[in-house]
Amino acid sequence: MNTSLCGHLNAAVRHRTRLNPYNHIMRIAREVERRLERLVDGATAAVFRGKMHPVDMADRLMRQADFVAAPGDAGLEIPNRWSIRVNPSDLPPTIDMNDLELELTRAIEEFAAGQAWRNNGPIAVEVVTDGSVPRGLADCAGSIEPGEIEAWAQLISAVPPVVLAVSDNRSIMGRAVEGDIVVAIPELSRRQAIIVRTGQEATIADLSSANGTYVNAERIGNDPHPLVPGDTVTMGDIDFVFRRL
Repeated sequence: MNTSLCGHLNAAVRHRTRLNPYNHIMRIAREVERRLERLVDGATAAVFRGKMHPVDMADRLMRQADFVAAPGDAGLEIPNRWSIRVNPSDLPPTIDMNDLELELTRAIEEFAAGQAWRNNGPIAVEVVTDGSVPRGLADCAGSIEPGEIEAWAQLISAVPPVVLAVSDNRSIMGRAVEGDIVVAIPELSRRQAIIVRTGQEATIADLSSANGTYVNAERIGNDPHPLVPGDTVTMGDIDFVFRRL
């Protein structure tokens, strides 16, 4: 999936059922600004006067991600590899491009987790300077490049000793080798359950499995069930303890 033309988008044309993203965008933008102030000794206003502020870049990237979020096998998903092209005159000559890209990457990661969007691979943002881009504007493009994502939680079994990594914001578990969390237990369905991260919260839902999924000995259904550290998730005859990282 490739996307282009990043800018201020009209929210009125978006009528998909999901979390309202705009308060989330503003909160993350403020956090980006605070972190950048620490990077430049609190002088962001002076450093970026007359330039494109990184908060504006983060805002445009997040709004573009919201615009292109599309249904996938596990729910809404977005590209994980992003580039944002800006005019070189819009960046102060003293800015550290590595720090800037890391902050923009972090902003998209936090935004995707808050919206419970699947990434399919590690998120990365590249800032490209391009003299053909008009000053004050930015051009964004995103693509999906599958890859290993750092785990945010684990499912731990003592008997047998097994540790399963929960990595994507929407992770399908079951016997299917193409699943996100492969559990090689004959009693499980190919698509047994889905674990979803929404910000700091997590839920699990059964995917109409044959033998069911249990949380703390209670069988759950297709509706999201809260999942907190220490909960016991039972599939087949194995108990897993849920742990946040």
